[in-house]
Amino acid sequence: MKTENLFWKRSRQLMLAAGVLLAGVSGLSSCKDVYDLDERTPDGWGSSIYNWLDEQGNFTNTVRLINDLGYRDVLARTGSMTLFAADDDAFQRFFTSKNDWNVGSYDQLTLAQKKLLLYGCLVKNSMQLGTLGNMPSINDGEPREGLSLRHSTMSSPLDSVPIMSPSEMPDNPYWQPFKDAGRSIVCMKDYTSVYIVHFIEKLLTNDRITNDDYDFIHNGTTQRQSGDASVNSVPVEQANIRCSNGFIHKMKDVILPLPNMAELIATLPNTTIYNRLLQRFCAAYPDTKPKEEKSMTLEYNRLYNANVDTVYQKRFFSEKSQGGVANKEKPWGGNAPGVLKFDPEWNAYYAGMDEEANPGDQAKKDMAVMMVPTDDAMNAYFNHGAGKVLKDVYGDWDNVPDDVIEKLINVNMLSSFIGSVPSKFQSILNDANDPMGVERDSIQEVRLACNGAIYLTKNVYSPTAYVSVSFPVLVNYETMKVIDWAIDQLQYNVYLNSLNSYYSFFVPTHNALLSYIDPVSYAKDQLQYIQFHYDKTRKQGEEVYADVVDANGASTGIKITDTGILKNYLKDILETHIVIGNVEDGHEYYRTKGGTEIRVQNAKAGEHGMTVEGSYQVNEGLPIDVSMVYDQTNGGNGKTYILDGEPIMGTRQTVHDILSAHSEFSKFNELMEKSGLYENIHNMKYDDRGKGKSGNVCGGSNISLFNTYHYTIYVPTNESIQEMQDKGELSSWEKVEAFEEAGNLTQKSKDSLQIMEFLKYHIQDNALFVGAEPESGVFETAVINPKTERFYRVTANLTKNGIDLVDNVGNQRHVVTSDASLYNLMAREWQFTTYWNNGQYSFDRIETSSSAVIHLIDKPLKMK
Repeated sequence: MKTENLFWKRSRQLMLAAGVLLAGVSGLSSCKDVYDLDERTPDGWGSSIYNWLDEQGNFTNTVRLINDLGYRDVLARTGSMTLFAADDDAFQRFFTSKNDWNVGSYDQLTLAQKKLLLYGCLVKNSMQLGTLGNMPSINDGEPREGLSLRHSTMSSPLDSVPIMSPSEMPDNPYWQPFKDAGRSIVCMKDYTSVYIVHFIEKLLTNDRITNDDYDFIHNGTTQRQSGDASVNSVPVEQANIRCSNGFIHKMKDVILPLPNMAELIATLPNTTIYNRLLQRFCAAYPDTKPKEEKSMTLEYNRLYNANVDTVYQKRFFSEKSQGGVANKEKPWGGNAPGVLKFDPEWNAYYAGMDEEANPGDQAKKDMAVMMVPTDDAMNAYFNHGAGKVLKDVYGDWDNVPDDVIEKLINVNMLSSFIGSVPSKFQSILNDANDPMGVERDSIQEVRLACNGAIYLTKNVYSPTAYVSVSFPVLVNYETMKVIDWAIDQLQYNVYLNSLNSYYSFFVPTHNALLSYIDPVSYAKDQLQYIQFHYDKTRKQGEEVYADVVDANGASTGIKITDTGILKNYLKDILETHIVIGNVEDGHEYYRTKGGTEIRVQNAKAGEHGMTVEGSYQVNEGLPIDVSMVYDQTNGGNGKTYILDGEPIMGTRQTVHDILSAHSEFSKFNELMEKSGLYENIHNMKYDDRGKGKSGNVCGGSNISLFNTYHYTIYVPTNESIQEMQDKGELSSWEKVEAFEEAGNLTQKSKDSLQIMEFLKYHIQDNALFVGAEPESGVFETAVINPKTERFYRVTANLTKNGIDLVDNVGNQRHVVTSDASLYNLMAREWQFTTYWNNGQYSFDRIETSSSAVIHLIDKPLKMK
């Protein structure tokens, strides 16, 4: 938007030279109540704006401003202007009061202050008070009434450009070079339009802002009545004074220009802590435009008869800044360490695009809100409240890292003022899209800025990250940044920050993530390990990379930098380490978010007593020590358990591996092996020559029936299977082969189906572990009833000490628990994405996996 169409404002001297012509060209408007004053003066209208003021005799201060700034010709001739004017009584109150400028008379005003007083009260176009809230439409030219909250004025950022000394600069690394050199700079506080904020009846009605809301915004100093209007919080005393070249609206008091939110916060005496944190995220950006393109530097030197090499502009790192685009890079390049929701220095802030509005009108509809805790609130929060964990970890606010502070500031940045007035507090959501719980009594004071409102709060509204199970990851930057990166990149922050659930979150540190077995290597001849690393100097979003080493820790020379592959691994890690529920409730087995099961022992022992195991650790006998526990239950959503030794990992053992390893399962395994239910390639696709070109490589001999879920395999004892076969209730593959050799294909098919149905009926959806939370249910098996087209079911009652089963014909069966090595056996079956690459198969990421638990049962299940 070319810095919000400000260039015309820098040419007031040209306007004076062009006089009426320029005013006429720029004064056109589509609003119904805006009068065409550029060509003629309407009949019955009075003096020009300047002459009317001069004739009254009690606007001498305003007249002096016009004369001193050389604006008499503009306001005395035909044109289209609107002026919000204060009379001499108002100026007298201003000069005798304790004003922000510390001026006691007109003669003490500086040239810059005079510009702010006049230009900040002048609006292009002739506007009655009721039309000030209108927005022109780019579609049909008809005005849209009551949509405008703000309006740009004739004021320009170049009216008052401070020379910033080193002592006035923010205390962060981006300003340090100027400080070290002892160098003052010409630095503008944003280079976009300066706005007035007006509350007009039609706007308040349209946006459902009540009189009570209005009084709240003005700190209870008003008692608004229907029809009341104000500009920059100053009431309109007499509206719609018609002049030959526009309108005058007489104001009750002198209108001062409103600073933007960032500059307002910086001047408040009771927000010093918050301001210091906020100022971490800003930098001085040099003017980089060629001088022939009307750069800031060229305009500054022209207007002030100066010869400055570079004019700077103060901006904040943010998702949305000037022109509605992000500003995430440091002035000299490279990623900013933290990014705010929006730039509080941006005068022309707007929340969302209005498709019916011109680019220059986007800012008119709304502005922002910043909830800013007072120093007392910040100290109480840090020393005694929910933020005490920050003090415990960092000791002082100044030591808290930027990426932690970023979340605190962002949750208190509300994108819409219209949607954040007291009557709509219940609709304000936090960063987890839960109600934020804003209460009117918690707002100590409201201050208006040109781009938003500051709500000074008596308490600190924490981001959900501060009270969630992910908070220890955030604050332990040096040891957990890989997992923090994964949470952010995979957008698990919203999930983990939800306060509607209780989580047990196991977090592997950087040290633990040096011992992660690459599941993809389960399908290879040799095991490999992936060692994850974090390098903050790398490009944003690519800070994590990994080295691949062999089982002895020797480098393979392979480095993984592909973020897609890294996220693939880290997603599996996260899903294996999150339990929805409390792992300290007295049970032993818990299901993770990814559907796998983990074993937790000695939970009440806490740090260095409690252990956790994934299926890999269970099968290898390698429990992981929990080195630290963070309790986030007070106002939060669970507990966080830190793992220093290694991450929770999934086993490479498939159901086939486990069945083959136990002689007690041999009869069932014999039936499985000849059933065709095992596969090593899943969904292989072939080319025209019959050559496999894509599919999923399995990590071993997988059960083809599994489909990214968790299952229970009930294995009848060898004796009970043999008994069924001896009675002729169950065939064998030897008999099937004999029928085939004899040409009896009908009996072959019948017996084959009998065996297949027998096997599938012992495979149940849902993994049930003895030692998990008791539950009862009717669960589907892998056999479809052709008559009902539904799966046959089995009833299971998981108790504290075992699992009792009732099959489809009413037989009662039981998991055999006399031998701990024959129940709760854990398997995981992996599939890896495969593609044809240069004449050979390649696979480098997890496609999916399923998990299963195997139990020995006393007798077979029967479905009919």
